Amino acid sequence: MMINKAFGWAAIGILLFSACSRENNNDVIYQGKTFTVYNNRVIQGKYKAVAISPDEIISDYQSPANQASPEIEFKFSINSRDNEFPAGINHKLVLDPENGESLSPIFVFGEKDTITDTSLPQRPSLPENTRWTVRVDMNPMLRSFAEKGSYTTPTGDIIYKNDFKGVYIAGSSEPLTWDFENLYGKPEMTLSDTNGDGIYETTLILNPVENNPEKFNNWKRRNDLSAFPGYHSDQLLIDALYNMSIDELIDDIRPDGTLRAGAAWDGVWTRDISYSIYLALAYIHPDAAIKSLRAKVKDNRIIQDTGTGGAWPVSTDRMVWSIAAWEIYKITGNKEWLLYAFEIIRNSAQEDQYTIKDPATGLMRGEQSYLDWREQSYPRWMQPVDIYQSLCLGTNVVHYRTYAILGEMASILGLDAKPYEKQAEILKKVINQNLWMEDKGYYGQYLYGGIYPLLSPGADNLGESLSVLFGVADQHQAARIVAGIPVTEYGATSISPQIPDIKPYHNNAVWPFVQSYWNLASAKAGNKTSVITGLGALYRAAALFTTNKELFVASTGDFKGSAVNSDKMLWSLSGNIAMIYRLYFGMQFEPDGIHFTPFVPSSMPGKKTIDNFKYRNTTLSMSIIGTGNHIEKFSIDGHSSRKHVFPATLTGKHHIDIALSDNDKKDRSINMQPVEFMPATTLLRLSTDKDSVIIDNFSNENRYTLWIDGKKQGDIQNPIYPLPDISQFTRIAITATNIRNLTGFTGMPITILPENQEIILEAEQYAPIEKSNYQGYSGKGFIEITKTKNVRIDIPIHIPQPGCWYIDVRYSNGSGPINTQNACAIRSLYVNGQLAGPLVMPQRGKDEWSNWGYSNPVTVAFGPDQNRISIRFNPSQNENMNGEINRAFIDAIRLRKAKDSSFIRLFPPAVFPKND
Repeated sequence: MMINKAFGWAAIGILLFSACSRENNNDVIYQGKTFTVYNNRVIQGKYKAVAISPDEIISDYQSPANQASPEIEFKFSINSRDNEFPAGINHKLVLDPENGESLSPIFVFGEKDTITDTSLPQRPSLPENTRWTVRVDMNPMLRSFAEKGSYTTPTGDIIYKNDFKGVYIAGSSEPLTWDFENLYGKPEMTLSDTNGDGIYETTLILNPVENNPEKFNNWKRRNDLSAFPGYHSDQLLIDALYNMSIDELIDDIRPDGTLRAGAAWDGVWTRDISYSIYLALAYIHPDAAIKSLRAKVKDNRIIQDTGTGGAWPVSTDRMVWSIAAWEIYKITGNKEWLLYAFEIIRNSAQEDQYTIKDPATGLMRGEQSYLDWREQSYPRWMQPVDIYQSLCLGTNVVHYRTYAILGEMASILGLDAKPYEKQAEILKKVINQNLWMEDKGYYGQYLYGGIYPLLSPGADNLGESLSVLFGVADQHQAARIVAGIPVTEYGATSISPQIPDIKPYHNNAVWPFVQSYWNLASAKAGNKTSVITGLGALYRAAALFTTNKELFVASTGDFKGSAVNSDKMLWSLSGNIAMIYRLYFGMQFEPDGIHFTPFVPSSMPGKKTIDNFKYRNTTLSMSIIGTGNHIEKFSIDGHSSRKHVFPATLTGKHHIDIALSDNDKKDRSINMQPVEFMPATTLLRLSTDKDSVIIDNFSNENRYTLWIDGKKQGDIQNPIYPLPDISQFTRIAITATNIRNLTGFTGMPITILPENQEIILEAEQYAPIEKSNYQGYSGKGFIEITKTKNVRIDIPIHIPQPGCWYIDVRYSNGSGPINTQNACAIRSLYVNGQLAGPLVMPQRGKDEWSNWGYSNPVTVAFGPDQNRISIRFNPSQNENMNGEINRAFIDAIRLRKAKDSSFIRLFPPAVFPKND
């Protein structure tokens, strides 16, 4: 039945009560502390969602009423950057509005608050729709612009007058956000000087509340689902959620036949479609999957989604395309597709060998897969070039699987598989050597900090899941991962622990698609408790929200409160569908057929059937009865088979019957914990006389660990650490660990280098000077590099101390904002005619050509005689995702003497055979 809004809440209440009253506690699928999932409904406190039929779900869930605190924490921002105060220092103000209006005092940019009274007013929360006008005095900046042409913020960020874009506000309360890089272009976050007095202001609506008493949630099937496989079981709620997911999938098909990422995200994104295709779309809708994969190919290589610092090679998870493409082949058996996909994957993998392979560890560099929002999972001080240098679990597991897939593809095509198999073997080994934490029983999320990196001991739950599913973790490791990583009442968070003072999105959030991968990994690890807990988390959210949301807040279970969100999210609905096929029926697609490893929780008994399933030249119907993960009987068309495989060679219509027995009575544990936050990032600085390191945010409640050149030295008991005599390049980092034994990030590692061990070469000595009127350079000017200008710069140099040196360049790249688009500048560095490595110069701000920073360092070895370095544009190695704009200004080339042991190049780029 369809509910008319005229009935309002009364009609919903009657329907929900009548549906619930027919059932009892014997139909419980999962029961947690705050919610229960039944065969036909979900109950969470006073809220209920009920499957009225396989084609309709109703829910009275409402996001809890806003209880916005009158205490506001915020900062001002120039050019959409976090540059007013160091991390952890904010403005604080207690609002006590009159008649729904509040006017702030005039703050001075960069000056700490002098107001000491922060006592809260009598009312516990702000009135709804409070209008708050906030003001900041920017005259110090404007005077500095007039006098010097630039302004240096309290954080040391130099803003040139010509680069000034605007003044913004970030903060903790809706609609404020701490996402500094996305303030640009948001009118409500933009302050303006309306009368020219240097006072910038804006008016915000705090504690916004929708006035819609008739609003309620309802999903009713809109589309004809007959072209898709049908699913039927004794759990009406799951039948309805399956149909809802197929219904929303149809809505996510764009007019050109490709797949949008979700209702709020119309684009076709490499990672979204690829993770979705692996979960479900390769077998549910192969035509749309193929069209979408083809849409993410350009110049015979995989397109990296736009992202941090100008996309590839800062973001490097595009190779997940290979996982999706391989699934398409295994399901369709299409040899033309196999040949097409193999060439594209090979070309992309070859580029990555040159540009993102770390020669010291053998790991692949680049941002965490899908966690492409810097502050959400990295320390705030990390710039895109730092993220390029990070070595992340999920991204590396994707690359491992890519090489394994290339090897399998090559074998089928009659080509040499050994080069790819070797790279897969190496990558699997170095992932375990560098990222596995034996004391914790799972992988660290990434190595970070550039030269002498540290391992962040947090967990990336997508990466952990993929390591189990793709065999990077062995069975023992898999069991420890699933049992050991903290999960919350509402599900497995994207990362753990959480980062303080960051609004939920990847941080403090559960993503249903990640939960789906976690469920599949839990099944492979044989952890029944984790499987049913994960299913409860997945089904609770989809039923109560009556859509497949992009994410929800881990600490509240609510879809509101995140930075952004979307309905009908492609990978969320794909995860829901995958629970039927990949979990309950355990379908694993291989070149020789469908392998079955089913896993049905004991709380979900009865018969489950799938009909109208298209596979190669067959149409299948399937049934499964019983619970557990042990197949007692497997038959095809009534004929028993010891092999639980449906052969790829069969044609026509067939029926598969599976009977399970629950022989495994072991009760495996999980580590359910409340949402927990790591301590604040340690704020480090050198003392004035440079003989000590100072921890500015030292707390007696934490213990601090000193790291020198990436090696643990011991604990620090006070906020000042006296430095020993240092005669060579040294990096110092300090991490904090709280009483819950959760470790936070180090601040930016401090580099100490004797003055006589650094050489600065002004770029304009080796190429024509660029005449553009930008500022902030050293020497007499700077040079421009593009795909046609200064494509090769040769620099002869006499090195006073032969041995190991770090080479990087001081550059600017104003071709786009720091957090999106695709114009990262890339060049190859040669030393004495030999390729030494890539120089990666990410975007630093749209049209901010006076915003200078350093590229990644390349470690080289110089001989005692005259040496020559060369910076070149090589199309085969240096093409970015833009294809046209590959531009930067180079101010200087910096050389720093390294320890001679630093030149470790154990893993040079592999060169794959071309198969013409």
